[in-house]
Amino acid sequence: MITATGNKHDRGSNAGFTLIEMLAVIVLIAIAATVAAVSLRGRGQGQLDVAAQRVAAGLRDTRTRAMATGKPQWFSVDLRARTFAAPGRDPRALPADTKVQVTSAAEDAGSAGVARIRYFPDGSSSGGNIELSRARREVRIDVDWLTGAVAVHAGVAPNPEGPDGGS
Repeated sequence: MITATGNKHDRGSNAGFTLIEMLAVIVLIAIAATVAAVSLRGRGQGQLDVAAQRVAAGLRDTRTRAMATGKPQWFSVDLRARTFAAPGRDPRALPADTKVQVTSAAEDAGSAGVARIRYFPDGSSSGGNIELSRARREVRIDVDWLTGAVAVHAGVAPNPEGPDGGS
């Protein structure tokens, strides 16, 4: 049938969305919701990784200063305030609710609640590691005592209640 407008089919007032168009919109909404959920959930992990990289940069800066000045330098971590500082730099805060644990030489212990890692003029260090953990995720920054090299290792924090969840 040909209508007065010259079209074979005139939808007129019955125009609407097809089933395929509606399915396409539903799929797009589902994709957007998934991307939003993943980005919100992964933000904490990203903050922990960024904090670990900043700590590693501070350690490397401390090593460079020790070699440049020819004098020992200390990298400090305030366990109570959850801040860290390279010599001559302002303290930087770690993300909220981040747990911090430092293993270093006993003679490099600072004041109460402050842990330190020492670098010597030849680039070596007292060694140790700094563990940052948050929401079952852990990042460990290792400092080699012989070379002073800094390495960052990310992983899942062990469950404190054991592998069976304490049951």
